[in-house]
Amino acid sequence: MYSYMKDGWKAAWKQPFLVLVLFAYRLGWGIALYGIVQSIVVPLLHRYPDIQASGGQVELFLAEGQFQLLKTDFIDSYLWLFLGLLLTRMIITPMLNAGIYYSLRQTHLNSGYRFFKGIRVLGGTFLLYYLMQMVLTLAPLYFLLPKWGTIVLGGDYDATVFVLIPLVTGYLVYGYILHLTFMYLQFGKAWSRPWNESLRIAFKYILSIIGISIVFMLGSALIATIATSVLWIWASLWTLILYQAYRLVHTFFHLWVITTQQELYSTKTEYT
Repeated sequence: MYSYMKDGWKAAWKQPFLVLVLFAYRLGWGIALYGIVQSIVVPLLHRYPDIQASGGQVELFLAEGQFQLLKTDFIDSYLWLFLGLLLTRMIITPMLNAGIYYSLRQTHLNSGYRFFKGIRVLGGTFLLYYLMQMVLTLAPLYFLLPKWGTIVLGGDYDATVFVLIPLVTGYLVYGYILHLTFMYLQFGKAWSRPWNESLRIAFKYILSIIGISIVFMLGSALIATIATSVLWIWASLWTLILYQAYRLVHTFFHLWVITTQQELYSTKTEYT
């Protein structure tokens, strides 16, 4: 496992263009979401009664809000907006992955050229994989949500602890294993290998794949804890700078995860 991580580090370190593209994408997306949420929340806060207002004014504000939500089309424009953002992200994410995975494979090409060529060559397939992953991820909810709702509304503590929590945990594990499986399918496409071979590698070495993921999750959690602690204690202009530095490190960490898994894939492909 250590050798995969070491080689993955070297591979990720040689990809500054990908790190900057991912960082810029995440920064731009965060700014866009912040601006949209601010444009919605701030006007509502301006209308909220001040601290010295009577309880009747607060109740009137809540009643007015309930009326607008239930009896008017006030919320429709925001629902369409967030649906548009969701669809945009669902399109951009696989396209970015196509550029990243192709770049990690075709390292002999120019960094910018291979990234955009990867989007052009692999974008359609990666979008299909992404849609398949979403369908397989959401499909169990058709059966699980009614059961979860029954348990929550029933107010049974024992059922919550011994039934609901294991179900939620199992679903999260299922979703993450599915994510790793499709990661290896994407490796196979970028390497021009048969999809069944990539699936065989993913299933055969699933314990090693999950082990690497756990190590990185623990490392990411540790870095996030340290960064959050520092940002809470030290509040100044440097806080913003440190936060962006943390986001850059986190972006590199994300790429390191991919390159480490790719090192495992490439090694096992040689022996299959």
